[in-house]
Amino acid sequence: MDVIDGRTARRNRNRDAVLDAMIELTTETGEEPPIEAVAERAGVSYRAVYRYFDDRTDLMVSAIKQIMGEGYAILHIDGLGEGPLDIRIARLVETFVRAHRDLGPLTRLAVRLRASDPAVAELHDDVRRYSRRQVETQFTPELAELDPDERHLALVGIGATLQVESLDYLSSHEQLDEESIISILTRQIKTHLATPER
Repeated sequence: MDVIDGRTARRNRNRDAVLDAMIELTTETGEEPPIEAVAERAGVSYRAVYRYFDDRTDLMVSAIKQIMGEGYAILHIDGLGEGPLDIRIARLVETFVRAHRDLGPLTRLAVRLRASDPAVAELHDDVRRYSRRQVETQFTPELAELDPDERHLALVGIGATLQVESLDYLSSHEQLDEESIISILTRQIKTHLATPER
């Protein structure tokens, strides 16, 4: 059995407090918070933040991973690929709407920073690839009925439908409630998967 000494336990608590502070402040402001503010909220010194994280990017990427959970658990779909089409669409949409609610502020920040920060771009691309695999598995029978070009367009269309920018437009610009957003996303996904027979 591993024994964690007091110093390691304190370090782990402080590191978690810094991550929590980063997440809270980003969620509250929608912006990347100054390290001074993160340190103050976490109850640690400015220098301590950089004992736990290499730089600002490491802190932000770690915060995103913390929310997403082990293996991107936040995007896990119960019964992946199982059940009738309507049920599979509902599960996918509910998962991504919930993830947008929890991850939105940090994801927006990542989208802004990805062009200038390779580590952020790598994480962002990895999450997109994971999401696409989820969609491919969730709708394997329907995608198999499409020719290769249509299948590609369906996957691109569903991916675009589920992007944070699309969900932001519906929730912030159009000020739609969650029920309306779910209804719109459901219709869009059905359209992307449609064949003449469906």
